[in-house]
This record gives sequence, C-alpha cells and structure tokens, in this order.
Amino acid sequence: MNKAPRFRLYMAISLDGFIASPDGGVKWLEPYDPYSVGFGEFLTGIGSVVMGRKSFEQMLSFGPWPYEGKRTVVMTRGSFPVTTPQTEISSEPVDILAGRLARETTGGDVWIFGGGEIARLFLNQRRCDTLELCVVPVVVGDGIPLFGPGTLPRQLRLTRAKHFDSGLVCLDYDVLAAE
Repeated sequence: MNKAPRFRLYMAISLDGFIASPDGGVKWLEPYDPYSVGFGEFLTGIGSVVMGRKSFEQMLSFGPWPYEGKRTVVMTRGSFPVTTPQTEISSEPVDILAGRLARETTGGDVWIFGGGEIARLFLNQRRCDTLELCVVPVVVGDGIPLFGPGTLPRQLRLTRAKHFDSGLVCLDYDVLAAE
C-alpha cells in the first residue's frame, strides 16, 4: 500500500511576509536562485501541484511550463482552456479536492504552490502538513500576504532552519494537529 502524500506549502516570502508585490509581481525574487537552496530536491519529491488561477497564469508568462511530468490542479471558480500537460481545473471545495489528491497522488507529495488564498484555504481546512518557507532578505513594503485576513490560528513546530550566504533563510515547520 502506498504511503499517503503529505500536503506541503513551499513558498518564498519577503522578510515582511509578502509573497508578491501589490500587482502580483515577483521581480524582487529575480536575484535569488531557488535551486541553490534546495528547490530541485524538493521538486523531485512532488507528485502533484495545486495552485490558483492567478499563479497558474503567472507561471505561463515566465516561459515554458516548468512542471512537466507533474500533475497540476488549478483551483478556480470559472473555466478556461488548459494548455499545459497533465493539468486540470477544479472548483471543488478544498476538503473534497484534498481527499481526492490524497487518494490519487502517487510518486510524491502534494505541493500547495499558492497563491496566498489557496495557502489559506488548505491551512484553514487542516489539509496542510508542512510549511516550507524561504525568507528572502527583501522588504517589499506592501503586497499580497502569505495568508492574509481570515487565516485561522495554527500551532507549528520548527523542524529545520538553514541560512545561506545569499541571506536567504529556509524554515520548515510541521503544522500541529488541533488540541
């Protein structure tokens, strides 16, 4: 029997807690190489990717689809044409989608890609097992927060902290069960 996949939120955030500038831009991330802090290793352990429509469209604007071979689910309230391989759209509630992905994902964990609204939905539904955050030494000042208003309180346990010469600090947390 296959082990159930973990649901892992893996994301870069600014020092002041933003995942993007107010317009959704991430230009402030350009000086940093995600592969130098373990992104490649992370990606090899992923079987499915879940993201919102805005994140999906932003990824398409960066060039060729980077997640070839990974099942991708785009959460959206509407429909749109899907042009990338192994990609589907879903308007299912998080608890239904997460249950389906837990049953259907093989060959790795589920990456909760983002954005902030998707991250908040999974965390609030207790369908997020780990937070793996790479804190970038930049103050964005204003923008899209990691979770934002409406996030329910959660207890976390730090499982890893690693700093890099670039100034990046990667922090991994387990999301603890409710008491």
